[in-house]
Amino acid sequence: MLKLFKNTFKTTNDCIILAAPLIVFLSILGWYYEYAADSINTIPKLILACITMFVMFSGFAAAWFYMAKKTIALSKKVFVFDKDRAKALAKLVMTLPNGIGRLFLPILGVISTYILIYLLIFSGAGFVINNFVGTIDLSSIDLHTLLISTGELFEELKSFTNEEIRIMNYWYILLSIGVTAVSFLTMLWIPEIVYAEKNSYKALLYSLKKLFMTLKSSSLLFIYVYFLILVITILNTLLMFNPFLYFFVLMLYYYFLVYIVVLLFTYYEQKFIEQED
Repeated sequence: MLKLFKNTFKTTNDCIILAAPLIVFLSILGWYYEYAADSINTIPKLILACITMFVMFSGFAAAWFYMAKKTIALSKKVFVFDKDRAKALAKLVMTLPNGIGRLFLPILGVISTYILIYLLIFSGAGFVINNFVGTIDLSSIDLHTLLISTGELFEELKSFTNEEIRIMNYWYILLSIGVTAVSFLTMLWIPEIVYAEKNSYKALLYSLKKLFMTLKSSSLLFIYVYFLILVITILNTLLMFNPFLYFFVLMLYYYFLVYIVVLLFTYYEQKFIEQED
């Protein structure tokens, strides 16, 4: 596994072109969110904006994951001249529409299922907290302001009592446990869809079977990925008020997003594709 973790850095460097469409799309999505947040004033507009973002994200994810698969395959080829390799990498952008055609519906099913699962986790955590721990009065809090202003969020947290902070900690623990468990169980779901091109729910069953077949190595992989995400999250929190350092962390964030996807796809290939061959 250590060899896989190390070699994936080299593969990621070869596949760094994947960062370009990722950065462009997330920027567009951010701009659309800001526009929607300022212009939405009715329920129909809110529903339309949510559906638009949902379809945008599903389409991009389908295209980008398919491009990631093709990029990893290309990184294994040997080119005599660097210019030939550069041309081949540039042509990978043309695979984005193919990814939408092949994977849009399965990815749509994945994202819909994730939303449903996380809503159930949130509702379940709320039920447990409200019935066995306590409640927090959120009626006086402007949730919209908190979502778009980190400073307002910190100020609001300072006004919480010790009891409210204790309840918030329980919320965080329960949600973290639920999200972590779901993330582990569905770790191979996307690679299964991308490589086997099954429908989303059939792919989920196969991915769970493969996960438990390789439980030890898959667990090590998950712990490693979880550690990377934790480190980037901590750095993002600590450096978010320094523009220069925050830009550096943001670039690191994009790099590790590509690295994690390349790592998961490479792991899937080595465990389940190459063995079949």
